[in-house]
Amino acid sequence: MLADRDYMREDDNGTGLSWTVMLLIALVVVFAADAIAKAYLGLSLQQHGALSDSVWQKGWVWQLVTFQFLHGSFPHLFFNGLGLWMFGRPIEAAFGGRRMLGLWIAGGLVGGLLQLGISAAFPLQFSPEVVGASAGLMTFLAIFCRLEPDARILLALVVPVPARFLFYFSVGVALFFTVVPSRDGVAHAAHLGGLLFGWFWVQAGYHQGEGLWERLSEGWQRWNQQRQTRRALAGSVQGRILKPSFRSDSAQVPNPAKELSDAEFIAREVDPILEKIARDGIASLNAAERQTLEAARQKVTRR
Repeated sequence: MLADRDYMREDDNGTGLSWTVMLLIALVVVFAADAIAKAYLGLSLQQHGALSDSVWQKGWVWQLVTFQFLHGSFPHLFFNGLGLWMFGRPIEAAFGGRRMLGLWIAGGLVGGLLQLGISAAFPLQFSPEVVGASAGLMTFLAIFCRLEPDARILLALVVPVPARFLFYFSVGVALFFTVVPSRDGVAHAAHLGGLLFGWFWVQAGYHQGEGLWERLSEGWQRWNQQRQTRRALAGSVQGRILKPSFRSDSAQVPNPAKELSDAEFIAREVDPILEKIARDGIASLNAAERQTLEAARQKVTRR
């Protein structure tokens, strides 16, 4: 299972309760508060907390988070809570409670944005008003099914099916009813957004512990090294450095470019110098290395 993988983490919130249990308690408390407000005050938390087009019309951006804590009925809360209990615990055991909670909120946010976008494009077919934790739940389901594709899950709490089948089935249902609107009261576009976010999170490798910032930093370093390589071979910088002041030494330095093929010359002589430039800068080169780069530049220019 997920909890048995090498990337399992411990995450203590100081309460003695798991983050999954705390999330479920929060959902129950919000549902009870909404019911009490309706019964005794004639008010509803959904008036300002449910997801609606007020997000962009009035700037009520908090609805992208608050709608995930609200539910329309007790069965709605019960089945969402059951799903969070089933899939939230292994996600928490594998990645930690804070990350689990962040995934739930992020999946709900992506699902909510997709629902809002679909409802804006087709206002007569889709309602933008959405409540429920199911978008984030679909993110949990997608992550679990991608990482444990052979696990057996009870479909409709009755039929055991492989996790991979449940994932494809859920995506198919959500996609179909997003393309073909239904009046079943289910935000299928929000479900689809949550599923796609969970799939992407695993597909991109974030489950292996590498965060977005680390990936962006790695990409920047790789791009910067490639830029340095192009500049070195083109001679845009080295051409100004390789001045006659070094020519007195160059006569005594062997020229490997004449003895090796182009491929061997680049692999054996040029690549180590480019790595040195990326690591220590151009000023660290000696006379022989500068001459080697000049020879490489001339080869590239002739091509």
